[in-house]
Amino acid sequence: MAILHQRKLATRVGAALVLATGLGLPTVSCGSDDKPSGTAKGGNTGTGTGGGGSTTSTGGTNGKTTGTAGKGQTNPGGGTNGTSGNGTVPNDGGAAPTDCDGMPCNMAPEGLLNPEYTTNWNPGILADTQLNAPLGADGLPVRTMVCASPKPGDDLNKAISGCTEGQVVQLAAGTYKVSASVLIKKGVVLRGAGSGDGGTIIEKTGGGSVIQVGDGEDQTCYSGSFDKAVALTANATKETSVVTVGAANVKGFKAGDLALIDQVDDATVQEGDCDVFKRVDKRSISERVEIASVDATAGTITLTSPLHWTFKSASPYLAQIARANGAVTRWAGVENLMLKGGTNPDYLGKAAGGIEISNAANCWVKDVQTDGTIGGTHVNLTGTYRVVVRDGYFHHSANYGFAEDCYGIVLRCGAADNLIENNVVRYMNKPLMMNVSGGGNVMGYNYADNSWADPPGFQEMSIDNHCSFPHMELMEGNVAPHMGSAITHGNAGYLTYFRNYASSQFAPPAVANSTAKQTGNIIAIGLDTGNLNMTVVGNVLGSDAASDLGTAPLSNAYKCYDSDDACILWFGKKGDIADTSMWLHGNYDTVNKKVMWAADNAVREIPPSLYLKAKPAWWPAGSAWPWVGPDLTPMIGKLPAQERAKTL
Repeated sequence: MAILHQRKLATRVGAALVLATGLGLPTVSCGSDDKPSGTAKGGNTGTGTGGGGSTTSTGGTNGKTTGTAGKGQTNPGGGTNGTSGNGTVPNDGGAAPTDCDGMPCNMAPEGLLNPEYTTNWNPGILADTQLNAPLGADGLPVRTMVCASPKPGDDLNKAISGCTEGQVVQLAAGTYKVSASVLIKKGVVLRGAGSGDGGTIIEKTGGGSVIQVGDGEDQTCYSGSFDKAVALTANATKETSVVTVGAANVKGFKAGDLALIDQVDDATVQEGDCDVFKRVDKRSISERVEIASVDATAGTITLTSPLHWTFKSASPYLAQIARANGAVTRWAGVENLMLKGGTNPDYLGKAAGGIEISNAANCWVKDVQTDGTIGGTHVNLTGTYRVVVRDGYFHHSANYGFAEDCYGIVLRCGAADNLIENNVVRYMNKPLMMNVSGGGNVMGYNYADNSWADPPGFQEMSIDNHCSFPHMELMEGNVAPHMGSAITHGNAGYLTYFRNYASSQFAPPAVANSTAKQTGNIIAIGLDTGNLNMTVVGNVLGSDAASDLGTAPLSNAYKCYDSDDACILWFGKKGDIADTSMWLHGNYDTVNKKVMWAADNAVREIPPSLYLKAKPAWWPAGSAWPWVGPDLTPMIGKLPAQERAKTL
């Protein structure tokens, strides 16, 4: 058994906390006022062939995993160069392999996180296996072969269908008016001449999505889109890649399939009124997976990535795996476009008005703008696996109101290992949202602001969830003035908020079509009753005189319970599991005016990232990374997406 290397606390220069004074925030001192309610401290060290733990395991050859993975804070699985099996390396956007004393920056020091509450985040496209070419600096496949150059008025669907996979349909500058949705059901890139002024516009008339990648829309979620589910005969353990179903049940599965693993809800899951976006009602915890291989003799299915949840075979959980029976769309891209005029084609939740991505893997959306002509959700990731949405500008809505689907980017139906990065999302009811998301997803370095609500004085969450049960997701490096988890349509758990700036002050004007000052629900992080086992580490929280934008009262209370005070942390009621189970450590807030460390956690080192192993190659030269955190001077720097928003 190999014992994996683990970086220990304070083993490198600068491990101690650096106190900050930037942007008017006062010099801080280390506090020890709050205790984390969880007691498991678990380390990052894992053992076993292909075991979990810090960075790529030394166990295993060519990514073969034959043992039980240990629990770690980075990526499990053995593998030579992280290219085979589940021995993948962290997503780095094309950056150098290491940048922290010769070790990956996303190695959390032992004890900083609770491994029961967190997973190993390694989202997005890991390699271009379609053309076997290097990924670009943005972590996306590079496509250069143009197969068609339709002009405005030409049939875009005909151009796409006539192209070979791996090629590009190149659109000219100008406006392309379409009455039918643009369909991309194979690995072709639709690329415009830019998403801003002087670029390419696709304008949809009539109902339906402007662009549809893949097939199925919301029906991708439900049992009709799957073969008959088969029962797991043993637990499928978090951070491992093998699912056991028995020799009689593996016959319907093959390498390359997408599938869904789910289990029956227990008492911790509050479904509420949301029985949708699930394969079967009352199976709220699910994960979209991709199959690497099948062993008919052993009755096992090996996945291309480790699981983010332990799915239990015994009653009452009765975990199952079901193969998606529709055609999977892979390697499709949408780039450098502005979209106008789309609408949800039918009932609420059916499809996005902008871009609907369904039953798809390794697809991407880059540098796309949507505006207030779009009705319904701007981008849906429905049952997707390793899809990337980056560098976009999604703003305003054709129809504001509750039950209008005026959302920005939504992960739903077990979508797993997707990456939402470096986007500007503003003036939606929910800019970034999770609906029954499947774990391993990352919302990183986005500027999500100006969440709409009625009345406009009530402050909505910029990053939120709706339908239960989003789990094991990471929110890192975002500007999102108000984050958390509501229970309007069910609860969530095991979400991690890391190195974000949540001020509780929206940029003016705070809400679309209103200049009213917000007076209610003024919160940096809010967790409704029943949310559980959340992690909040390394954030900068709240507003004070130095950060007053004039849109809401300044933060005046640290913890609130069903209160109208302007709070740093808000909970539905005192003593609820949302508060008592929270892993709260190492956050600066403007009420205490210091870093609040948990009294029973001695770790004082905060890694730069939990999913990037180094400063990403797409990050602007000369701009500091990480850009926010209580260990930086200044604590709040410049987020590229927010800086970009100032020019839009």
